[in-house]
Amino acid sequence: MKKTIHLAMAALLSIACSQGPVRYTQDSPEIDTVKKLIANYNSKNYDTSFFADSSETRYNTRDNPMSPSETMAYHRETDAAYSSRGFLDEDQEFEMVVTDDGETWVNCWLDWKGTVAASGKEIVIPIHLTYRFVDGKIVREVGMWDPTEVVLEMQMIEAKNNMSADEKAMDKHFDVFVNEFINGKDLTALEKAVTADFARYMNGIKVATGPKEMGEGFRDTYMKAFPNLKVTIRNRTYNGNKAFVHWNFKGTNTGEFNGSEPTGKTVSITGLSELKFSPDGKIQEEHLFYNELALMNQLGYALGPTEE
Repeated sequence: MKKTIHLAMAALLSIACSQGPVRYTQDSPEIDTVKKLIANYNSKNYDTSFFADSSETRYNTRDNPMSPSETMAYHRETDAAYSSRGFLDEDQEFEMVVTDDGETWVNCWLDWKGTVAASGKEIVIPIHLTYRFVDGKIVREVGMWDPTEVVLEMQMIEAKNNMSADEKAMDKHFDVFVNEFINGKDLTALEKAVTADFARYMNGIKVATGPKEMGEGFRDTYMKAFPNLKVTIRNRTYNGNKAFVHWNFKGTNTGEFNGSEPTGKTVSITGLSELKFSPDGKIQEEHLFYNELALMNQLGYALGPTEE
């Protein structure tokens, strides 16, 4: 009996030794350190004590690493552009892995939200951060995210600061058109943004005359079909009494669209608009161009042979 017990214990010890150290976990002192670092960032505590003196940080680049003090200086500098910013508590994911070479890394996937001080615009960006640890200290930090929306907003703010009085009047009415009418779903905002004889052309076809027809048509066609629709302005340029706009439309089809049942699919379409303004800066005419076939394809429809 004793021999059997000894053999069983030896087998268990052999298995335990062969398993080696934990290679993957979502609960470790290193993960706790990263969570504290995230909390410090949210509270604007620029402590470098979690980093080794020789630690290197790279954000969206493989070149020009920053030291811990330079990283905190970077955060202080970028903070000036936002009235508020920080990582959201929802949907945070953390993991620690030990590589085949014995390196310890903590990965985290977070959503960052910031409010641009100059415009009040809220921006949410998914971010991936990864940290390498040696002896409990961070020796390398890498962050990757898509900065496009932030860059475009900052460019737009700079362009507005250099606008003439006439351009500012046009831009004011355009902002009402996009932010209050389209994204805010407020049909009454059209009266403030467009002229009484406003006309809208879509891919060369006139689809609305006047704010009433424009508002009701947009509501019945797009707002009902894509209740969460959002238009993001990627670029706008003013020239005389005209503006040229590059935009993106995104929404989920949960309502009837042009007589078709909802598909539940999310679409993302880019397009261009040429706007003409009245002397008082209101929108008098819009010529909008986008790829209708791309929209239908994203909804799950495809062209087929016509029936004879």
